[in-house]
Amino acid sequence: MAASEQRSRSRSRLSRKELKAPDEFLTLTGRALSFAGQHLRAISLIVGLVVAGIVLVWGTLAYLRGLEQGALATLSQIEAQLRRTGDGQEVPATAVEQLRQLTQQWGVGEARGYAWLYLGHLHYRQGDHTAAVTAYQQAQAAARPARLLWPLATLGLGYALEASGEWHRAQEAYQHLIDTQQAGFLAEAYLGKGRTAERTNDLDTAIAAYSTVVERYPAYAQTFGVADKVEALQARRD
Repeated sequence: MAASEQRSRSRSRLSRKELKAPDEFLTLTGRALSFAGQHLRAISLIVGLVVAGIVLVWGTLAYLRGLEQGALATLSQIEAQLRRTGDGQEVPATAVEQLRQLTQQWGVGEARGYAWLYLGHLHYRQGDHTAAVTAYQQAQAAARPARLLWPLATLGLGYALEASGEWHRAQEAYQHLIDTQQAGFLAEAYLGKGRTAERTNDLDTAIAAYSTVVERYPAYAQTFGVADKVEALQARRD
């Protein structure tokens, strides 16, 4: 009986002690407030730096977007000028200078690559194929294969190299288009590969490339008489 009464008193004392114990959440909150009070200036500085960083990043992105949009608008105007200029006509000097300035401008994104592309077109039209090759290479380097600029620049590079008589390098450019499966450019790439292979007297490669055009792109084949070319090459080979 005495032992039972002692255990009851012990439990009673524990319960009263637990009731008097401070709440853990309140204790942690108090410590946090105390820490904040002691380091208020440091915390304010950190928060200010974070907010300033966010504002700076947002402002920079908005600024760069504005630059790129302005550059694209300029390119659109230049493209309209080029379309109005015939093959035998002189391209306005202001348009050429604007393109050159865009190729050197920082922060205009893909517009810089398109400026190189248009310069390549201009040099090609003027017969300066060496300068065209350089411009197309710059445009190609400014984009990934997944972007439209890349196959446009690569196809232009193939044409410029072919016009320069660099058949093997031109064939490599066309092969890059084929290897990366650039939809909308494959027929031109196979035709270019066939032409350059024919120039180097690689008849097997030429026949294979032209045959692919006949099988996969019958409209192209009919327009350019590719089937007849395949027959003629097969006769030469045999």
